[in-house]
Amino acid sequence: MDLQETYRKTIGVVLIIASIVFGIWLCLWVMLYGGIMQAVGNSQVNDSAVVWGIIRAIFFGIGIIPAWIGIVIGLALIN
Repeated sequence: MDLQETYRKTIGVVLIIASIVFGIWLCLWVMLYGGIMQAVGNSQVNDSAVVWGIIRAIFFGIGIIPAWIGIVIGLALIN
């Protein structure tokens, strides 16, 4: 195993771990928590903001897409 292959595998593993952490943060904090807080915070003020907050909370799972992209690229670097 040469040095370039070791670097490539290390970068792949780091990219996978970073993608998982980013995906969890994006799904739970930004989409789910942010959507709920937006809906609750604007419930007396702006109907549109409430609707967008609820939509954000419902579709929080979409935030995992960037994580999957990073994982796939990391796996490609490892293999």
